[in-house]
Amino acid sequence: MKRGYMTVYLSLTLGILLSLILALVEGARINATRMKALCAADTSINSVLSEFNRELFEQYDLLFVDTTYCGGAGGIEAVRARLTHYLTENLDNSTPVLSRDLLGMRLQRADILEYALATDNEAEAVRRQVADYMDTTLKGMLISGVDELTSGFGGGGFDYDTEGMRAGVQGQIDSSELPVIEKEDGELEQVPLNNPADNVNSIRNAGILGMVLDDTSEISRTKVELEEYLSHRTLACGMGISDEERALGRSAGELTYDEYIFDKYGFYSHLKEGSLLSYEIEYVIKGKDNDWDNLEAVCRTLSLWREGANYCYLLTDAAKMEEARALALTLAAVLLNPELEEPVTQAILLAWAYVEALQDIKILLEGGGVPIIKTPESWHTEITCLFHPKSALRSYPGQEGPKYDSYLKTMLILTSFSKVLPRSLDVMEMDVRLTPGNAAFKMDFCMQSFLVDIATGSTHGHNAEIIRRSGYYHA
Repeated sequence: MKRGYMTVYLSLTLGILLSLILALVEGARINATRMKALCAADTSINSVLSEFNRELFEQYDLLFVDTTYCGGAGGIEAVRARLTHYLTENLDNSTPVLSRDLLGMRLQRADILEYALATDNEAEAVRRQVADYMDTTLKGMLISGVDELTSGFGGGGFDYDTEGMRAGVQGQIDSSELPVIEKEDGELEQVPLNNPADNVNSIRNAGILGMVLDDTSEISRTKVELEEYLSHRTLACGMGISDEERALGRSAGELTYDEYIFDKYGFYSHLKEGSLLSYEIEYVIKGKDNDWDNLEAVCRTLSLWREGANYCYLLTDAAKMEEARALALTLAAVLLNPELEEPVTQAILLAWAYVEALQDIKILLEGGGVPIIKTPESWHTEITCLFHPKSALRSYPGQEGPKYDSYLKTMLILTSFSKVLPRSLDVMEMDVRLTPGNAAFKMDFCMQSFLVDIATGSTHGHNAEIIRRSGYYHA
């Protein structure tokens, strides 16, 4: 009786214990199913994000998945296919029956609900990554090389309307009747003005590079087809940066983005290795389809700036004002018509300021500096230069003052950001396309982040759904 009693007790106890053990095992399998689904989702998402374009990162420190995957059709479906591939591999249950795990999981679906492309919302994703990068390289918001120029920008005469002034002066001259004298044979002859400023005005529309450089053979003439690049084509669109991402950081402001351009792009006298255009920042500012025209256009802007600054200086230099007035008075027409004295004097001053501006550009392109506001020591041209403007230009190595890059940086800041941003992305496309496997690279096919919905099932009926937002941003 005693042994039979013990057998019944054990059988009852073992039944309860067995039920408990099986419940624990099933609970563990449910939790393991969920955990494996989470691990597989995170691993697969990270695998997709690890396939960022290497060249874009190495050249510009930007992390984006090129959805064309080096030349494919591209698009978010290509990303979903990659995600599905990684999930299938991570959840693989195709091993022999006796060696399968206890979960028996399989992928049911993998959908991308939202995604942000590099060019969405005025390239917000790019600007956010630029801000993150610049935070690692800048101390505060110091914009090197700009303060010296911008502090004297207004007072230096950069904003002086010399073109309007010159047109007004020329209008006064043209509206004045030139004096008439009687020749020995009794015929009347109009006295010519012979204004030396006309020599200078006749070359204003000529190419500046040809005048200020002794040898133009080394100037790049690389040309691009602008229709192939971002700023000139219709762009693919994603859904933009999510509010969740936007709350984690900031977009680069215009000054920060301009500083980033100077950190990553090449320009005249500071070329970037492996670039398509030699003068990339000049392209960002002017947007011409070739290097020569971009550099020429920058020099024309410099000539306007420097002419205005130089003219303002001449007005304060009594000796040079007197030289200009004396030259005007040597003209017979002025002597016979005193009303011409003042407009001709002003025309001479403007012409002199322009020749000095050409001299300034020559100095800048040769690596020297040009003070914002001139002094008698930093003024180089004589009034006689009006008769032979080009031959009057000289080299002045080692002159102190803001150099070409400082003027260029100020010009970039003054350029509308709505032009700077797309053109800067053009340059990224140009340079990345030069690298192996990236001939069809497009910034608007670059993905920054995505929201995925992953569903898994198992042979035991336990399902799991994972919704994840991931991308290249700092939490």
